[in-house]
Amino acid sequence: MTYYAKSADESGYQPTNQEHLQAVAKLAEQFGGEVGMPASGRAAGLLHDFGKYSGSFQDVLQGTASGVDHAICAAAFLYATKAQKSIPYRRVAAVTAAHHGVLRSYSTLEPELYDLCLGQGSGVCQSGKKAALFGPEAYLAAQQAFLQDFPDFRFHKLESFPGEAQTEAMLRMRMLFSCLVDADYTASAGRNAAESAPLPAQQLLKVLDRHMTALRAGSRADQGVNRLRDEVFRLCGEAGAQPPGLFTLTAPTGVGKTLSLLHFALRHCAAHGQRRIILVLPFLTLTEQSQREYEKLIPDILADHSQSRLSQEVRELAARWDAPFIITTSVRFFEGLFSCYPKDCRKLHSIAQSVILFDEAQSLPADLATATMRTAAALCRDYGCTMVFSTATQPDFAALPGVPDWTPQEILPDGERYYAALRRTRVDWRLDCPTPLADIAGEMARQTSVCAIVNLRRHAAQLFSLLKAVCPPAEQEGLFFLTTDLCPAHRSDVINAIKARLRAHRPCRVVATQCIEAGVDLDFETMYRALAPLEAIIQAAGRCNRNGMAPGGGKVTVFIPEDDRNIYPGDSYRKGAEIVKLLYAEGGLDIHDPASIRAYYRRLFQNAKDKIELSKAIDSEAYEAAEQAYKLIQNQGVQVIVPYPYQEDGDTEPLFERICRQARRDGVTPALIRQAAPITLSCYREDLVRQHCEQIPLRKRHGDERAESDLYLLATGHEGCYQPDTGLRLAAPSPADEIFLF
Repeated sequence: MTYYAKSADESGYQPTNQEHLQAVAKLAEQFGGEVGMPASGRAAGLLHDFGKYSGSFQDVLQGTASGVDHAICAAAFLYATKAQKSIPYRRVAAVTAAHHGVLRSYSTLEPELYDLCLGQGSGVCQSGKKAALFGPEAYLAAQQAFLQDFPDFRFHKLESFPGEAQTEAMLRMRMLFSCLVDADYTASAGRNAAESAPLPAQQLLKVLDRHMTALRAGSRADQGVNRLRDEVFRLCGEAGAQPPGLFTLTAPTGVGKTLSLLHFALRHCAAHGQRRIILVLPFLTLTEQSQREYEKLIPDILADHSQSRLSQEVRELAARWDAPFIITTSVRFFEGLFSCYPKDCRKLHSIAQSVILFDEAQSLPADLATATMRTAAALCRDYGCTMVFSTATQPDFAALPGVPDWTPQEILPDGERYYAALRRTRVDWRLDCPTPLADIAGEMARQTSVCAIVNLRRHAAQLFSLLKAVCPPAEQEGLFFLTTDLCPAHRSDVINAIKARLRAHRPCRVVATQCIEAGVDLDFETMYRALAPLEAIIQAAGRCNRNGMAPGGGKVTVFIPEDDRNIYPGDSYRKGAEIVKLLYAEGGLDIHDPASIRAYYRRLFQNAKDKIELSKAIDSEAYEAAEQAYKLIQNQGVQVIVPYPYQEDGDTEPLFERICRQARRDGVTPALIRQAAPITLSCYREDLVRQHCEQIPLRKRHGDERAESDLYLLATGHEGCYQPDTGLRLAAPSPADEIFLF
């Protein structure tokens, strides 16, 4: 009997299981070599579809049967032959069982594998399907068929990693899982594993050098500031020659860390042959801005985030991360490292042998930091990665309980002098009593280059309304509102308008939330900042007198908004703000002093622990529970497509009109999500969304039956809910709307 792997394609070709297993084994061995497990990768690839050597699965291909689980059978075969005595083969068994489902530990699989091998019970797997092979006779027959296709098969010795701690061992399992599922998907699509063009590091260094020359020639910053920026850029390039490993880049805002990081990464790739550069940013707004900046220098950038607008061909690269330069978010990067699903884990082996740049590293939540740092250290130690944690407020992760041997190399060992040299602002601490927002609005109206950053969108809306009321009509044009209530295209237009007014020295008054704090190159003479964690205050100060041109320095006022309700978006945010207030009361707070920053993080990390749910999941090797517990953003909200007047190049029809037509005709599709990204935003009041918006149905895979989705259109007749100045306004803000998404 000939056993087939798949149904016949359009040309009539039907691959045999032997052909498919050979192709997957070859690719999985290649991918396994990238993560130090070539033999394990080959074994997983060769055995993963062992269950297709069954009449029941062949009936599925003929269309006479359904509900058959073939993936579990390779694990059962290994349980009966090798895995009980070999930890490496247990790893192979677990990943083969999960290649169409959810990754589980071998220990949780064992009872199910035992019953399948002996033919006990119903034969229904945890997947809800019947196992393709059930009982000793079925497994013996499948083994004979497999050996007819592979007569030279032997259980070879696999890679062993004794003594690995649980966090690192689970990462090891996910890496092997990545190798298998990527090999399986790639071979099933009829593709080779040929990588994209290698990173042309030397060529890009020349492009970067020309770009820096042009920036210096056109800079309007203070010459002393420019000299420090040039020095940081040079030192980062020199550090690129250092051996691969773990690095920090600690320097004040406005010193040019973004391009200096790129200089380090390109020099490092040129010196050590790393395959790709991965830039990890904390907020979606930063990826949008950084992509535009880097595209001036680098031609082939893969931006992989929740609103990526990718073609079909690039979507394949995004799934595999097979590109020389990748920009992604912390959510996409770190949550993938703790995932248990094939589509999320597929790219993990591509992270190996990369230079990974974490810009604004201070944004990692303290209650996930221990597991995160252990994983980061393992990527450097075991998978050939180089990592750089770059920020003006470098967290002291060594102070976290459970983080062993956290000893990164600082790229700027004499960095403290940069803080002293770039003391461009003075801080007015108004922490003795709350300040009414009306007072802040009145002060802003008397200034011409000013920004106020608050913690809640409720406060932003209130302050902007007050500011409009006190500014004369002739000055309304210079008022701006910047929060995630604005869709990405709207935010970009507002930022460009702000930059233009600041360059022209025209009156410019901005009310914003945290989305403006990091990575947005704006330069105000005066900044107001609602009390927040220290890193947020320092980031806000980095938008004040950024270029050092304000006479006497810029002024940053830190205040407590007067409000009877909650003034913070979450408990961890409140904790950081309270530590700032405590340090100020003790007389030991200076945002320009690295010693103050270290004292802040010592307090913040004191007795810090990972989430109980995450720790329990890791201790019990529960992959799905770990995936559910490791969330950088707890509330994702629902997505609303808004009628912002945005037109793509060469298109005369507004994008919103085209999206409405497609959505009502086709429902939610990947193409619709990609195309609508510039005019899509998140909203956390689903009750109000349902009142004012039209839900786009999700077309099910079979037939025309439709299901609910979390994607909405602002409904006809409700277009006024999206304002040209303040974005989405469905109703007066309520306490439930105090959550924000950066």
